[in-house]
Formats: sequence, C-alpha cells, structure tokens
Amino acid sequence: MVGRLLVITGASGVGKSTLSARIAASLEFDKVVATDTIRETLRTQISQNEDPALHRSSFQPGESNAIEDWKNTTTPLNSAIGAIVQREMKRGGDLLMEGVHFVPNFAIIDEWRASGGEACGVVLAVEDADEHVRMIAGRRKHNGRSVRHYLDHIDRIREIQFEMARLAENSGWLVIDVTKSNDPIGEISMKIQ
Repeated sequence: MVGRLLVITGASGVGKSTLSARIAASLEFDKVVATDTIRETLRTQISQNEDPALHRSSFQPGESNAIEDWKNTTTPLNSAIGAIVQREMKRGGDLLMEGVHFVPNFAIIDEWRASGGEACGVVLAVEDADEHVRMIAGRRKHNGRSVRHYLDHIDRIREIQFEMARLAENSGWLVIDVTKSNDPIGEISMKIQ
C-alpha cells in the first residue's frame, strides 16, 4: 500500500521549513526531504559552469525574467525529486517534500494518487508585502546568506510567489497564507488523511 505524499512549496521566506517540521511531527510523516538538501548534493557533482541555475538562489537573476529564472533553478532537481518519489511509492511510506524547487502541477500528485496513495500539494504564501519583508528579516537562519541577499530581491521573490499561487490554483493545490490561516496544519490534514 502506498502512503501519503505532501509537497509544500512557496517562495523564499514564507515559512516552508518551519511549517513542514510542525506538520511532520503532527501528522507523523516518517520521511521529510528538503529540496535545498537535494540541490546542495547536486552542487557537489555538477559545476557552476555546467549548470549555472543550480548554483544560484531561486530568485537571483539569470538569463530571463523572475519566473523563468526560478523555473530554471527547479529543472536540475527534477530527476532527483522524481527518483525519491518513485522510491517512496515502491516502499509504501509517507513522504513530505518541502522547498522552493517545485513548479506546482498535476503530475506528481496525480501519479502518487494513481498508485493508490493520498497526495496533496500546498503553496505557502504571504499576501501582504510588508509582512513578507518582516518574516524574511526575522528569520533565524538564511542558509549562510545575509538578510540583505533576500531583501535586495524582494520584488522577484514576490513575483515568483504570485506565479506559484496561480499555478497551484490551476492544479488543484492548496494555497495557504501563513499570516492569515489560524490552522494551516488542520487545513492540510483535511486534504491528506
């Protein structure tokens, strides 16, 4: 029997890791994988010259606009994410994946459901721009980067967030404003028993 799949994504600074840790404990997910960990592992194998998008933040300028540049940072992780999902489907365990490196779509959720499991995709968002800035400024850790690294790109981060929410709504994913929801874990648990 296939277990549960929960994918939590969102732009930088919306609380993905924090909420994912709470959900994993509350809903008893036995495996949690962060896309940042996958990315760091791939960076040891693939040089910046071979894949510049892999070596930049999701919101940093690349060769196009904010949306295309973000999508380009997700592409190098697709095979690894797919392999992890396939392994957990075969294993029959629960899997919570979190990180900015997901483009919300039907494929991963539908594939998991077709194999007999429960699946839910979630985009975390912060509608109010000032609140989003406060959340980024108040983060405890920034993956070794300064707060300024994020705030200098807040317009791009916000643009990516709006695109993620649009894609989520088109794909049947939940969109949760973490600053407005009284019970995000409850909202998610109703979708993934």
